[in-house]
Amino acid sequence: MATAAPGRSPQLAVVGVAGDGSVASWGIPPLSQARVLAGAPHLLRHFTDHPARKIPLTGPVESWIPLLQQEMAQGSLVLLASGDPLFFGIGRLLTEYFPAERLAFYPQVSSVQLALNRLQIPWQEATILSLHGRGVERLEAVLKQGSPVIVVLTDPEHTPTVLAQFIADLRLPVRYQAWVCSQLGSPQEQVVPLQEGEDAVFPSPNVVVLRRVEPEPDPHRWPLVGIPDDQFYTFPDQPGLITKQPIRLLTLGSLQLPQEGVVWDIGAGTGSVAIEIARLSSRLQVYAVERNAMGICLIRRNRQRFGPENLQVIPGAAPQVLADLPDPDRVVLGGGGKGIRDLLPVVGARLRPGGILVANFATLETCSEALQWLRSRGWQVRVDHVQISRSAVLAEGTRFAPLNPVYLLQGIPSNWKAQ
Repeated sequence: MATAAPGRSPQLAVVGVAGDGSVASWGIPPLSQARVLAGAPHLLRHFTDHPARKIPLTGPVESWIPLLQQEMAQGSLVLLASGDPLFFGIGRLLTEYFPAERLAFYPQVSSVQLALNRLQIPWQEATILSLHGRGVERLEAVLKQGSPVIVVLTDPEHTPTVLAQFIADLRLPVRYQAWVCSQLGSPQEQVVPLQEGEDAVFPSPNVVVLRRVEPEPDPHRWPLVGIPDDQFYTFPDQPGLITKQPIRLLTLGSLQLPQEGVVWDIGAGTGSVAIEIARLSSRLQVYAVERNAMGICLIRRNRQRFGPENLQVIPGAAPQVLADLPDPDRVVLGGGGKGIRDLLPVVGARLRPGGILVANFATLETCSEALQWLRSRGWQVRVDHVQISRSAVLAEGTRFAPLNPVYLLQGIPSNWKAQ
């Protein structure tokens, strides 16, 4: 650790302090030699017996800078900081106002390190966020990506209770186990589970730790239609890559499913749409076509979880693997609409009289390509631009978290002989 050298300009030594007032071994020399100690009152109270002159710092951190500059003009001083000053602390602000040669940092263990070690969670893959003076947009994005471990440094507005409600309102396709770690390193340290929707007050300062867990099957949450997203197995690295519940319901409505018949779900992904269809009627023969190896595994796992015996998994790429399937009464196109030029002629030729095609597209270009092809062959086509936002409670208000927009296309052949 850097220490003041003879002949150097007056230096600001920033010493990290733990919750119990201890400092790391490398912080002891500058602290013991300090003539002036500056810091927040709750940190200075640990050093009441220190002979140095004390400067309590209150108010916004930016307001401390002029006083520190004034003191440094008289000589060196020690600034007390919580944990690691360069980890979501005052360190970054100091580097903007003082040259590197006049600064030295002596960190203590950070609250994040303590929290994850208390929970025995390896943290090399953790995503760490601070909500001090920030919005929740970054946290929302990380949650939707399904990061395996997330640590959130809270503030008076974004309390653990508020965050628990915010996460519940997002209705994520993955589930998280949560803990609140309060006053870490102090005799009052507390590490407790955080329950979804819990209305409780936790001591400050605190951090919230979130760890992704495998979805637990809960048949009581399985309605006739519209299974919650978090009940499906999803891609570990892309848990949001699932047809969300509202889009699933709109897709099912556009299909106008018969009581019996054959349904192709091409580009089935996790199988969420195919499973919803298969559960509605045991007289429907549902074929989930997927070429991605992980997707095939997920469809099979979800089929095992939800138990529809009328669902068959067809590994391979369409349209090649469609040749041996019975002609469909309904077709669902997913998977982002890749290879649409090759798929549509096959679907058009195989779809039975009275059949319906429904496709979900993420891009306008692919939707437009399908629209033009179908209309040029006399199909009746309807396209809905579906843009859904879900309410999410935060602090004193309500915000809306948008889902990715989808182009939902329904195609009905009007001249079967022309196909």
